[in-house]
Amino acid sequence: MIKLLYQGKNRTIANVVQKANEILQSTAFYDRIASLPQMSNTQLTSRTIAEILKENNQEIYVQSFWNPFSKSTKIIQPCIFKVNSYNLSFTMAFAVNTIINETLLSLALECDVLNFEETNLNELEYANVFPCRIGQLAEILTRKSKMSRLNAQYL
Repeated sequence: MIKLLYQGKNRTIANVVQKANEILQSTAFYDRIASLPQMSNTQLTSRTIAEILKENNQEIYVQSFWNPFSKSTKIIQPCIFKVNSYNLSFTMAFAVNTIINETLLSLALECDVLNFEETNLNELEYANVFPCRIGQLAEILTRKSKMSRLNAQYL
């Protein structure tokens, strides 16, 4: 399974990477990917994408930078991307979505089998575009795990 590595000192990014790793190491995550409907910008089935991701043992390096005039992430080279600590969402679920999305984009540069077509994202297509769809799935799982922890705390 894919593993994210972060050695920086930014505690927020470290926490987001840790949560993203929990999701990436979860078989439930890949089961959910496999059950998604066909994504609009790839010929690969969701089941095939899940199998490719689950069997991939790539380590992806996450670095951080601070720039108020830059976007939230940028890919440096295959399997290495930077996260802008200034523009990363403070909401854990949104930040995990961003990290997982960027992980898949970075991995696709290294893994020839993970092919997808770039698309001009419009509002109707965005919800079903690979890797955005998988980032959204990670966001949902992050929210669900937080809710289950809260419920357990108050029961």
